[in-house]
Amino acid sequence: MPNVFNLLTQARKLKREMGKVSEGLAGGGLVSVRMDGTMKITKVAIAPELLARGDARALEEMVREAANHAREKAQGLAAESMKKIAGDLPLPF
Repeated sequence: MPNVFNLLTQARKLKREMGKVSEGLAGGGLVSVRMDGTMKITKVAIAPELLARGDARALEEMVREAANHAREKAQGLAAESMKKIAGDLPLPF
């Protein structure tokens, strides 16, 4: 039977790991999107000079690119975290 204390410790580690933030950039850093380990967008930043251009289509594309980049990073961190934590758990497979 697994040690309950050990399971709780691993759950806390996982929660801490999922709180890590990933940042995706686009347009040479003109657009930045931050996302946490639960894939929730926590911040979007757009450079004022990009807004001044008034090119909505370019802005939409950059926000999409930055969000996808942040998601890819967050998924990578989540997979890494799960691999580390699952390696310590007494799983039946």
